[in-house]
Amino acid sequence: MEVGQVGCRWRRLRLLLTGAALFALVIAGTGCDEGDVEEVLGDISATSIESAYPVDSDPLINDWLTNRGHTIVSHTPRQNIPYEFSVVETDLVNAFAAPYGHVYVTTGFLDFADTEDEVAVVLAHEVGHIVNRDSIHSFKNSLLWGVVTQIISGKSRAAGDVLGIGLGLLSLQYSRDAEYAADDAGTRYAYAVGYDPARGLDFFNRLMTDVEKRRPSRWEVYFSTHPRTEDRIARQLKREEMSDTSSESLLWIARSYLLRGQPSKASMLLEKGLELAPDLPEAQTLLGDALARRGDRVGARAAYEQAMRLSGGLRYVETRLAALPELPPATLPGIPAEGRQRATALLAGLPKISTSTEETVRSVSSYGVQTDARLEGISGVVRGINSRLLDLADDDTSVSDGTRDLVSLGNSAIARATEAVYVLERVNDNLHATSEEMQRVVGDARTALQRAQAGEGSPEDIRALEVTLSELQLGADTLDEAMAESPATLGDVESAQASAKDVTDLIELVVRLNDPRDLSADQLRSAASRTDALATKAMDSVRRAKQQSVKANAHALVARLNLLGARATPAQQEVFDSQVAGMMLVREASVRSLRAEGAGYGEAALVLATAKSLSMEPKRFVPSGPGSMSLVNEAVARRAAVSDANVLLKFLAASMQAERDAQAAG
Repeated sequence: MEVGQVGCRWRRLRLLLTGAALFALVIAGTGCDEGDVEEVLGDISATSIESAYPVDSDPLINDWLTNRGHTIVSHTPRQNIPYEFSVVETDLVNAFAAPYGHVYVTTGFLDFADTEDEVAVVLAHEVGHIVNRDSIHSFKNSLLWGVVTQIISGKSRAAGDVLGIGLGLLSLQYSRDAEYAADDAGTRYAYAVGYDPARGLDFFNRLMTDVEKRRPSRWEVYFSTHPRTEDRIARQLKREEMSDTSSESLLWIARSYLLRGQPSKASMLLEKGLELAPDLPEAQTLLGDALARRGDRVGARAAYEQAMRLSGGLRYVETRLAALPELPPATLPGIPAEGRQRATALLAGLPKISTSTEETVRSVSSYGVQTDARLEGISGVVRGINSRLLDLADDDTSVSDGTRDLVSLGNSAIARATEAVYVLERVNDNLHATSEEMQRVVGDARTALQRAQAGEGSPEDIRALEVTLSELQLGADTLDEAMAESPATLGDVESAQASAKDVTDLIELVVRLNDPRDLSADQLRSAASRTDALATKAMDSVRRAKQQSVKANAHALVARLNLLGARATPAQQEVFDSQVAGMMLVREASVRSLRAEGAGYGEAALVLATAKSLSMEPKRFVPSGPGSMSLVNEAVARRAAVSDANVLLKFLAASMQAERDAQAAG
């Protein structure tokens, strides 16, 4: 049959050929164009990655990531291939692109990112690799690694084959120029979609100032595959999209903030842009829209009237001017006497919660002193193992299939053991971050209650503040439970890593001897089996600690979001409703309905996330009244994906806080 009749002989041959023949065909690309080869390599890499790591199946986080990812793709020049965006469950911090449209982010990366803008810039960076076809070029080099030939020949064995020699597909390396080009694409595409690339750079600034100093082992893959962070930041800051002296850039980003429910941030940028270019009717119109959404009718009218003068008359502006009297007010209705009395009672009980939180903060600090040194020692072992495996990957020595099988077996055991370290590092970081956040929320809650006691706010604020205090106490208790798991957890992880180091020693020996019948081969099999057993025990321990840290974080996030929603004017409530709806991919009416039932913003967001996770109706999670179970506890009891919900609650809190801060500054 002619090639033209089937498009490419590869599609048929790839089903028939294995081993060296398939490997040679991939390298040569015989009978196929680059797109056909890229498609097959994409299938191979996706299958291998997804056999090595569980793929997160939570509907909300997948829909959210896919929505953001495809929006980015719609602004690229390469839209003729299918794109898939997936979350893989590992505490390794990374995001990577496999050939032919496969984009992966790790749960560790989503945990580390602070805002939606950071995720957007990194996603756009990975899409840039696909648009530029960087992965296929690097893949051709990586096929020389034994681990990838194992995948092609159909001998892949779970995590070891992917994280093994050279850390496999997860550590696919691009040239420095390719990385810089993808950085440029990340800024360009994120900007085109409507994200703020300057806020996206916060990810890299935090990486440079914090993480690179400590260099946790869960970042090793990221550091090994990316250029120096400082150089990358310096290059991007020179781009036009980052300029704060370009009226065009300022107005474009301001429009985006307005669409994303941050009118105060938008108005700040618009005012700055108008200082540079005061005669733009479009900018004045946008400023009017932003001020109107804030509830500033006077300011909005002035901006609209200036737009009319500059343009000679715009139908849209006339319509907006006519609608100004119908806007929700920017004033607070006040809290009646009964609510003020309840605020007084809550204030009286706050010192007990404050003391409990302070004790937890001290306990976490003491816990850190006791565990950080041991954890650093464990992490050092991981870095040493990874370095030795990378050296093996770069070695061109030819080995037999039997030796390669033994190496894969050992790598699989090592990967399981090191994953426990990555999880434990993240748990410790979460404990510190959550305890500090709870301490901040206690202080903010005190201020909010004092204002409520004076009658400032809305009647519904009282219940939201009551839930805030309850969640804070539950969060402190849960952190204590997480720390109680520590001694046994550290011991289990240390044992698994010591065994993994023995496996690494034996892998090097087996490769050097290249004789599967040698006694060292049996020793490697035995050591790998022992490491597997120890790794399983270690993972069971760290998962228990992680579950408690995730739960504590959820309590803190619900408390923070409820607090951010307190003292919101009707105009601000409309803004916050739109932010929750946009993050949770629902209609604003769904958010308003939950709030009408008595839910604060933290509860409403968690209800929507939990309902999506469990494919249930949101109203089944509406609080039933005082004394009812915490929604966090209920979500955990129902086995909802609380860790995924925390990611979106974190991004939502950052967005609401940014709007609050911008309004206060304005």
